[in-house]
Amino acid sequence: MNIITSKTSLPKIYNTFGLIAFIYAGLMLIFSVYKDFFYVDQTWLHGLTANGFSVFSNLIWIGVLIVFKILLNKTLQYNKANSLINASLIFLGIGVYSVAVVLFKLLKVYFSSDDVNALLSFGASSISSAILLGLSSVAMIVVYIILGNRIRKIDVVLNDYFKILGFSFMVYAIVSALQMVKVFNSDIIAFLPKIVVVAVLGYIFKEVSKMNPADLPSEPEPSPAKKISQNKTEKVEKINVANRKKEIAEQEIIPDFDINQLENKETILSYFENLSNDEKSRLENVVSKKYTQNLTDEQKKNLILHHITEKKLYDHNRFAPQ
Repeated sequence: MNIITSKTSLPKIYNTFGLIAFIYAGLMLIFSVYKDFFYVDQTWLHGLTANGFSVFSNLIWIGVLIVFKILLNKTLQYNKANSLINASLIFLGIGVYSVAVVLFKLLKVYFSSDDVNALLSFGASSISSAILLGLSSVAMIVVYIILGNRIRKIDVVLNDYFKILGFSFMVYAIVSALQMVKVFNSDIIAFLPKIVVVAVLGYIFKEVSKMNPADLPSEPEPSPAKKISQNKTEKVEKINVANRKKEIAEQEIIPDFDINQLENKETILSYFENLSNDEKSRLENVVSKKYTQNLTDEQKKNLILHHITEKKLYDHNRFAPQ
């Protein structure tokens, strides 16, 4: 799914996921009734149904959380929950992987005609997946408690519903912890807090989709101190660019030098002609390094003569004929 993050297009996505959240909440309610009254433990078909719904459920939940993250970051300009949602997505991914492995092994056992190796593989993977799933579930409980505390403080829009959502996350985490330690065995009780979380999220998505984008928070303005700092930085950068351009311009202007107009022309030429090849090469490097363009031999010679005229004639006898 291509999620566009501009404020003019996001409300359509919110409306879609609002509907998905309501349907998802209804499916969880139906599944919780099934688990409490119709599920038979240690049977292949019921195990396949439970694990299959777990994978499907977590994938839908990951999608809902991703859209919720976009709503907070892009629409409400609230990023204090960003790292917590990212952490929950990682742990959810671990949970999906753990259950998917068991689901795959379960199908393999069914089609293996009582193969002993398949049964052993299923047993080993079930134990390791259960351990991994347990660790990720404990981490999720901690993350959801902190996340709920952050969410309940959001007061940009729909203040009351964000408070309900925040407390629902915390209740969901606490109930999940109680279920892990076998305080109760009812799946309806275990699923009910998450059903509330998903339903409230669906309502928030629906309500935001009806809002005028102009009424939603815009990008935060920088503080006065930050503005001053930015302005100073921009001015310094502009000055540096201007100075650099000036330096380049000055470097690229080749002096218009005509030795024939000078009275001491013979002295200058004599100085030049009696230079050694090494000295000529050195002077050529000196006068050429100011220019980025490629100079002709005639231009180089002219620049050396100009250099000699300005800076070398004080020691004109140095290279005079002996």
